[in-house]
Amino acid sequence: MLYRFGSIGRIAQASDNELRQSASHGEGWVEALLMIRRLVHDGVREELVRTRLGEDRSALLSYLLMTMKNLPEERMIAIFADANSYVIAEEVIAEGGESHILITPRRVLGRAMKLDARRITLAHNHPSGCAEPSSLDVEHTLVLCRQARELGMMIEDHLIIGQSNVVSMKDRGLL
Repeated sequence: MLYRFGSIGRIAQASDNELRQSASHGEGWVEALLMIRRLVHDGVREELVRTRLGEDRSALLSYLLMTMKNLPEERMIAIFADANSYVIAEEVIAEGGESHILITPRRVLGRAMKLDARRITLAHNHPSGCAEPSSLDVEHTLVLCRQARELGMMIEDHLIIGQSNVVSMKDRGLL
């Protein structure tokens, strides 16, 4: 598996189908690996969902790095919270190619309205491994922040996940 995928991180990020295809003769260990991976993911996600948004930053950053740093394509998630900052849901909002995602405010804010969310944290990965926000990342986030405010919502932060770190647009003063 290391030869095929190149690293343990890429094995962890491989799709269920890719892992099943890597096993010859229907080896049972693949299903056990998939189950263990799902349990670890759910355990880390559970820590995130049981807290107020932003309350346990280290759990959030660990979760994002674990689930997104080795993805071969860009993916954006939104973490929706109520007015008291309790997490309602965490959902994939968009997926794209190696260097871009097509995201519309309607998709993010429409989903937030359906959930009656008031606070949103966005996160997306850069498959290049560099966590620096691009000028388009900043521009699109600022537009989304303005539109969210008009609807009585707040974009708390936009986090960019690289290979080994997470950059907060809020911490950088970009929001």
